[in-house]
Amino acid sequence: MTGISLNLPEDLSNSLSDLAKTNGQTVSYLAMDILRDYIEHERALTAQIELAVEEADQGKFASDDQVAAMRARRWSRNAG
Repeated sequence: MTGISLNLPEDLSNSLSDLAKTNGQTVSYLAMDILRDYIEHERALTAQIELAVEEADQGKFASDDQVAAMRARRWSRNAG
């Protein structure tokens, strides 16, 4: 395993320590878990963006009706 050193603002360091204690984890384990989740999220987001760019380059766009239906679904979920 490779070591890494971070300088964190005191409030972030305290929050990380508090959360690690609450969860019965070490700060290092929690930081690794958070970084792993963040990296996976960013990789997935990047892949989605790359796919969307490829589709746009091929001229594949949603129709006005598809966009309207998507907005209607989203608004109906957020209305309640």
